[in-house]
Amino acid sequence: MKSSPKQPASPQNPALSPSHLDFPVVGIGASAGGLEAICTLFRQMPSDCGMAFVVVLHLSPDHQSVADRIIQETTQMPVRQVTEPVPIERNHIYVISPANRLSTNDGYLRVTPANRRRGDHVAIDLFFRDLADVHKDHAFCVVLSGTGADGAVGLSRIKEQGGVTLAQNPDDAQYDSMPRAAIETGMVDLVLPAAEMPQKLLELWRNARQVRLPEIEDDTLPPALGTRAGDAQASEPMLEEILLQLRSNTGHDFQHYKRATVLRRIERRLHVTGQADLAAYLHYLEQHPAESRALLADMLIGVTNFFRDREAFEALERHVLPQLTCERDPAEGADEIRVWSAGCSTGEEAYSLAMLVCEQLALEQRSHKVQVFATDLDERAIGIARSGSYPEAIVTDVPPSRLRQFFLKEDQHYRVRKEVREKVLFARHNLLSDPPFSQIDLIVCRNLLIYLDREVQRDILQMFHFALRPGGYLFLGSSESADMASELFAPVDKRNRIFRALDASNTGRRSGRQLPGTSAASLPQGALAKAKPGRKPSFADLHYRALARRMPPSLIVDIDGNILHMSEGVGRFLQVAGGEPSRSLLNLVLPPLRLALRSTLFQARQGTEAVTSRPVDLAETMGKLQVEITVQPYKDDLSASDCLLVVFEERAPDPSLPLPGVIRQTDSMVLHNLERELQRTRLQLQETIEQSEVSSEELTASNEEMQAINEELRSASEELETSKEELQSINEELLTVNYELKNKVEETDKVNDYLSNLIACTEIATVFVDRNLHIRWFTPRATDLFNMLPVDTGRSLLDITHRLDYPALADDARAVAQGEAIIEREIGGQGDHWYLARLLPYRSSEQKIDGTVLTFIDISSSHAAEERVRLGEERLSKQLAETQSNNHMKDEFFAVMSHELKHPLNLIQLNAEILRRLPSLRNISAASKAVGTICDAVTSQARIIDDLLDVARIRTGKLKLKTQPVDLLALLQGIHDVVVSEQHPCPVRLELPADTLPVMIEGDVTRLEQIIWNLLNNALKFSPAGNEIRLVLSHDEDHARLQVIDHGVGLSHDSLEHIFDLFSQATSQQASHSREGLGIGLSLVRQLVEAHGGTVRATSAGLGLGCTFTVTLPLCETQPQQRTQGSEPPSEGRLNGIRVLLVDDSVEVLAVMQELLEMESATVNAFSKPREALDAAAGEEYDIILSDIGMPVMDGHALIKALRGYAHLRHTPAIALTGYGASADQYKSRQSGFDRHLSKPVGYDELVEVIEALSGSVPY
Repeated sequence: MKSSPKQPASPQNPALSPSHLDFPVVGIGASAGGLEAICTLFRQMPSDCGMAFVVVLHLSPDHQSVADRIIQETTQMPVRQVTEPVPIERNHIYVISPANRLSTNDGYLRVTPANRRRGDHVAIDLFFRDLADVHKDHAFCVVLSGTGADGAVGLSRIKEQGGVTLAQNPDDAQYDSMPRAAIETGMVDLVLPAAEMPQKLLELWRNARQVRLPEIEDDTLPPALGTRAGDAQASEPMLEEILLQLRSNTGHDFQHYKRATVLRRIERRLHVTGQADLAAYLHYLEQHPAESRALLADMLIGVTNFFRDREAFEALERHVLPQLTCERDPAEGADEIRVWSAGCSTGEEAYSLAMLVCEQLALEQRSHKVQVFATDLDERAIGIARSGSYPEAIVTDVPPSRLRQFFLKEDQHYRVRKEVREKVLFARHNLLSDPPFSQIDLIVCRNLLIYLDREVQRDILQMFHFALRPGGYLFLGSSESADMASELFAPVDKRNRIFRALDASNTGRRSGRQLPGTSAASLPQGALAKAKPGRKPSFADLHYRALARRMPPSLIVDIDGNILHMSEGVGRFLQVAGGEPSRSLLNLVLPPLRLALRSTLFQARQGTEAVTSRPVDLAETMGKLQVEITVQPYKDDLSASDCLLVVFEERAPDPSLPLPGVIRQTDSMVLHNLERELQRTRLQLQETIEQSEVSSEELTASNEEMQAINEELRSASEELETSKEELQSINEELLTVNYELKNKVEETDKVNDYLSNLIACTEIATVFVDRNLHIRWFTPRATDLFNMLPVDTGRSLLDITHRLDYPALADDARAVAQGEAIIEREIGGQGDHWYLARLLPYRSSEQKIDGTVLTFIDISSSHAAEERVRLGEERLSKQLAETQSNNHMKDEFFAVMSHELKHPLNLIQLNAEILRRLPSLRNISAASKAVGTICDAVTSQARIIDDLLDVARIRTGKLKLKTQPVDLLALLQGIHDVVVSEQHPCPVRLELPADTLPVMIEGDVTRLEQIIWNLLNNALKFSPAGNEIRLVLSHDEDHARLQVIDHGVGLSHDSLEHIFDLFSQATSQQASHSREGLGIGLSLVRQLVEAHGGTVRATSAGLGLGCTFTVTLPLCETQPQQRTQGSEPPSEGRLNGIRVLLVDDSVEVLAVMQELLEMESATVNAFSKPREALDAAAGEEYDIILSDIGMPVMDGHALIKALRGYAHLRHTPAIALTGYGASADQYKSRQSGFDRHLSKPVGYDELVEVIEALSGSVPY
């Protein structure tokens, strides 16, 4: 039921109903990269544009979409994601929701679950189809950036229904696949960048509102965008002129198109070209020749898709296909199933029919030959159909099973398989000017007849009946019918428009009309001028009616006086008498006029000039009126017959003529004489008739014989006529096949040229062999390797000698032909040549392996290069091994050096601790100062050793930072306090930010201190006494910046480039003090800074002008951790009651360590030999174990493993005291059984704190 034009249908009504909105609805389709283009479009679109927009995107079904929010940021129009039925309103934007299909119906948008496979992107096509079918010429569509071909099929439907189509310029699109696929259909009206589309849409909407056309009688259309006014009959001359101009420019005549269809097509062109009415468009058409081609394309537009109207095709499968594939008699030539798709457009319908027939034959296991003739007027559409390539959006219409069976996937297209394409023959064909095909089983002509006039439809139906076999089937469109030819066709399924041909006589003669869109050159002149019933009249009709009103009454009679035609108004001079009807003018004319008419007719027959009678008085019948009769002989060239024109001219009585009484008396006398003469003539005629009867009887027998002969000749003539038409049909088929073969030959020539040039350019030796290794074909370069001649085609490859070291050639070729994967081998040849042999399966068009392709690529130069590369790699591998060995030796050296250097430092550190604790020295300041100096020296030397080891760790990637939030400001203050306390000759000034707030960075405190101390020591070392050194801390929003500025010896430009290199330092003459170093401090600084994600650089104005080192580190927002305030130095006796097992191979260290531990009230058992310690521990309990690692005979690792073997010592905490401080050494200690690893020289307080923490605890 159709809804009211003023009120949309209910959202719950799922039936498809035309829209009655009076504004355009713009469908926008986009995919990858399209959201940016959409935002660009809506930024330029006014919020009061008067249109509605529907955006369809490819969205992930697994995530929520924010596309509506993104678009809302670019426009003031309301943006809504459609999740339920909503009415379409102007100046609104609607966006598809994830996992749903968007559709439109009667002014509403609806969503349904998208039940499709992942990867099948057809949402845009489906919506565009609904948009076209519901909103007709109110539908605009835009295809923007995206991958795939979605939108190309639906866009064509919009143009078919009168809408306007736009696509983004591929050069402007981020992904051009979707716009390019749309443009390739030939259905895009405008190609523009996204930024120019808003202005063009506004212009199209403005143009549509300005259009003024006559009313189009079509209830299925929505309200017109423009004005519908004016007399349709008055616009007919202008419309005729447009069609005449189109015919002149293109050679195609559309006189037989329905006027509503013509106006709809022209209205679409008015929208696109911006013309307001038919007169303006005619002028535009005359000034722009290209517009004729555009109008022709719109007039010929034919959009279809696979299995369009699925219900109708299912009915075809049920009612027709089983009958087509039933048993046939080959003797009668019926073994072939012949189908004709008339008006096939781009071929989807023809291929659909071929697929259905193939499926039915496979179902019934029959092997009939199938031939589908597919014809159309549009050469462009025929070219697309012949290629058999369609966008991947056809998954909307073709089920997956048929896609797998009948199509091949090629990039973003599907191509119809060769075995199906070979069953379909495409050709250009005119339904009425070209002979039809013959002996057809099924004719399919859908949605073509509805565009044509009714009488033309009947002519086509008669032609279809002639082309069909007896009992053949006709399949029409949903809006078409064969009821006008009910004597020729009977309905099989009337709802789905399936009919069957009936037996009928005299149906073979075809009309001389011509199909719309064909050339008018072959039309008879009379056919062009003939006015058809139901047609709007032309100027010729108008002229005829005007003359009829102005001229006196007249009629046409033949030479015997029988009436052939009468004008209006002549009836008042005639009267009908009773009895048998007569066409004789003398019998029908008024009695007063009969005599004058008889005399005038007689005189006119004797000559060629017009004869006029005397005036005849009709006072008795018409009052005071006189009539003159003029008879004009006339010979018609077209009909080749003689006739007479009789004109009755009325006039007033003439006073100069005799009185009417005298005239009547004279007339009576003449009449009496004539009647007596007639009587005598009749008597003579009677005698003549009696005499002729004898002759007539004799001639009757001869006449009957002649009639029999004439009937025979007539039958023979009809048979000849039928045979002639059949021959014409066969000739048409042959012409079509010849045209197809010509195209195939041209394509083959092109492919051959391509292959020839490809072979010449690649110079690859190639040999094609079949499954039996017989040679099929080879390239010229193959003769360089095989001793072959052109005559060797067909010989076995095994019989041909070659110049290759390839004994497995035959086995490999057989293996590939039997289904093995590609085989590649590098093989040698004569003269130090090397070739890459690649053997691939030879696949037929049906993807069956039917042999092997052998290719041989000369890789001699690359093989030689590979050999050189291999030798180079061996040399580099050897050098790498040597380098790794040297690095390992260097690391071993650093480790041993660290151990040997730290041993005396550890001894000095421990003895200094003893001195510090002697009661006799505690109150002597000089002694305390000396002890402090000793400890500082030990710390400085230990730092140099650690720096050296850190460099080695960083270079090997073994250094790991223990990061935490650090206040760089507090760290600098602590270091500055230490420097100031040392009273260095060079004063150090600290400059901090004015806000004195914490400057937080994420870092390793120990490594940060190393960075600062190295830079500061470097400045102190190379600055003369008295020169100030500045520590400057600053920061911005993201980074902290530390600068160490001195006024020392400075650096040259060359030195700046290498200042951070390992072992690079200023010469000793430049140093201001006697401090020596290894030149590793700055190298360590750079590597530690970079490990913290920062940068360091050095600048200097030149020698003697000082240096500035700048360190930049990233800030963090974490607050500093509160440090526990340092307490008073702990008192002695902290290890009271703790039993300690102490093992060290150095007697000096052992004694000093034992003494220090006993000062803390610990009980210590000390051993310099691990074996002795192991024996003593067998019967003793200990709270803590302290052991050196590097000891002779048994090292610390072996010792701790042995001690852990005692049950009572299995969980006793153990501490490793060693000079080996690398991370690998620490890991090894843990694995051996130690709980802690302390590197020498160890601070005594640190050692005591660790003992306190571990004693009595269970190790982990």
